Amino acid sequence: MDVEAIVMKKDSYAEIGMLFGISIGSVIGITAYSITGDALFFTLTGIGIIFGLGIGVVLDKRQEKKRDNKMRK
Repeated sequence: MDVEAIVMKKDSYAEIGMLFGISIGSVIGITAYSITGDALFFTLTGIGIIFGLGIGVVLDKRQEKKRDNKMRK
């Protein structure tokens, strides 16, 4: 595989959504843990990943559908 093809790869919305979900879930979880001391709030990171992945997959499918419609025209 060509090195330029690897470097020029466009990130999918699912990948970006997971990154945002991890970030937001971690910030909320750590803040809630520091206030309450309950370690259960660390699960918010996983919940953020799930939501970010779900939203990213929906956006990827929408973009793929637009691309297919342009190809047919």
